[in-house]
Amino acid sequence: MASKEFNNIVKEFLVCQVCLEHFKQPKMLPCLHTFCQPCMERLLAAEPVGKLDCPTCRQHVPLPQNGAQGLKSNFLVGKLREFLQPGGRTSDPREKDVPCTGCEVGNSAQIYCVECTDYLCRTCDRTHRRFKATKSHKVVTIQDLNSGQAATELRAREPSKCEDHHELNKFYCDTCHRVICLHCVVTEHKDHRYVEVAIAGEKEKEKIEARLVTVKNTAGLHDKWVQQLQSVKDEWSLQVRRTEEEIRKQVHTIIEAAREVENDRISQLRAMNAAREKQMDAAMEAAEMDLAYTRSCVQFTDNVLEYGSPAEVMSVAGELTVSLDESAEEKNTEKSDLTKDFVTLSFDPPNGSLKQEVAKLVSGINRVRTPLRPPQNPQVRANVVIGSGQVILKHVKTVGEKGNGDEQFSHPSSLAVTAESNIVVTDNNNSRLQFLGKDGSFKKRVDLGFQPWCVAALTNGELLVTGDGHKIHVLDKQGRKSRVIHVKGASQARETTKGVAVDGLGRTIVTIGYQVFVLSPSGDVMLRFGDKGQGQQQLGSDLCVTVNSSNQIIISDWSNENLKIFDPSGRHLFTRGSRGSGPGQLDCPCCVITDSKDNIIVADNFNHRVSLFSIDGTFIRHLLTHEELGMNYPRGLALTHNRHLVVSESFRDSVSFFRV
Repeated sequence: MASKEFNNIVKEFLVCQVCLEHFKQPKMLPCLHTFCQPCMERLLAAEPVGKLDCPTCRQHVPLPQNGAQGLKSNFLVGKLREFLQPGGRTSDPREKDVPCTGCEVGNSAQIYCVECTDYLCRTCDRTHRRFKATKSHKVVTIQDLNSGQAATELRAREPSKCEDHHELNKFYCDTCHRVICLHCVVTEHKDHRYVEVAIAGEKEKEKIEARLVTVKNTAGLHDKWVQQLQSVKDEWSLQVRRTEEEIRKQVHTIIEAAREVENDRISQLRAMNAAREKQMDAAMEAAEMDLAYTRSCVQFTDNVLEYGSPAEVMSVAGELTVSLDESAEEKNTEKSDLTKDFVTLSFDPPNGSLKQEVAKLVSGINRVRTPLRPPQNPQVRANVVIGSGQVILKHVKTVGEKGNGDEQFSHPSSLAVTAESNIVVTDNNNSRLQFLGKDGSFKKRVDLGFQPWCVAALTNGELLVTGDGHKIHVLDKQGRKSRVIHVKGASQARETTKGVAVDGLGRTIVTIGYQVFVLSPSGDVMLRFGDKGQGQQQLGSDLCVTVNSSNQIIISDWSNENLKIFDPSGRHLFTRGSRGSGPGQLDCPCCVITDSKDNIIVADNFNHRVSLFSIDGTFIRHLLTHEELGMNYPRGLALTHNRHLVVSESFRDSVSFFRV
């Protein structure tokens, strides 16, 4: 059985991905994918003239005038084919009798010379080693060759041969931009500019290596872009499921409300029916009694008139006449009153389409256009690694005191570092921001008219400031108000915006009470999550927020005294920490930030310390403590570009700088 390395080489380099057979006249496209020339010609025959899309990456490929024939040949395929298929036969690692190409005796080759591309027996190998010109050549054993152990080195060292003359390509034609052999030099390229291929290769290698550094640096961004697209895809699926659930819930609510109205209307109808039936029964009974009395009167009168003598008629005539008259007049009045009280029933459904009315109650599906941006980091992040080693941070200076003057503070609740390396302090009780230089010197102040809680600095110079109701104030580079983002849909009307951060997708993450909102760059609510409670996935009402390079959302929960990490779609990943003063425990954590390696740094307020956790929430160590550096209710945190950890202390109303 062929070795795994051998199979990988064959599959990757010697098999055309169109016909799935070994290459025939391998041609390389500008996108660096290789296919058989006949395969290219068949694809071109099915496409418009001069148009071709790479079968692998789907990029549009510009073709030379002579079509697929004018594309560059893939020399690597030719070299590997010569290496793996000596003498035109498919090499198999089990094959032992590869003939020596250095003698005519027919001995089995034991050695392969990478420089000469010859298979040598032991005798020819000894001769090969004695010659000054060839003794330094790189050789490998046939065993290593067949096992694939030398494949990587051979791919790099095996020289290419001219397709026309089957000689080694030793020169590079600067005029034609192709490698050529000596025979080419003295024939069709004799008047061209050419240099030795080794010299040209070294120069080109330097250029390529310089470009490769840039590509390697961007490879991580491409990987993040794929992850972000996957995150958006997952988030879309989650939104579809969530919206479907909300639609079903709304329809269920409408059905329940309709059933309640149904029961109410039917109960009302039955009550009306009962009253009317009672009235009708009484009327029927009275009418039947009147009917019986009338018939009795009529019968009695008929008998008197028919059988009574004149004397008998006269004796009862008065009573009989009065009775008949009174009876007739009274009953007519009662019938008239009953007619006035009689009503009929009808049911009047609403005008218009019932389906449209119900659709209005269910409401429509809102689509918010959100630009999908390539990976970036719009929030300023210092390229500083705190690290897990036991390095003690050195105190550099402390600035500020309680007051309302310049470089005086009253409850400095949050810090941010601008792109110009200035430090922004939210001077909460003084309703302003103060700007400090990277050395702590006072720069300026910006009065706000509300008590700011948190601030985030963006790479474009803007600042996001929270603390004014359900608003985020956006300030320009000079600290002037640029615009206001209104956050809609908060459950707690009296809570204000607090924690704020911006992730690599350009989304703003802000907290209001126990809820977390993810906003699009235009300020629309893309995502909202958070339930009130003390469970692992529930949140308290005093939250600060940050993000890491993977756009995970990290929450410091003051009330529940822990850290909670969510993925970009708001799905809870894990919770770390519990109330206490031991390692990894927290007591009213407030500000939380990340370093360039996504380690988590949290201000453990009531424990008077700043603690460090890994990206997965594992406790690493305490960075600053009350015992060693006199920490006193740390509140805000920031990492500067000149390797300082800056901490604001609410008890002292000051800002301290520590060298990392």
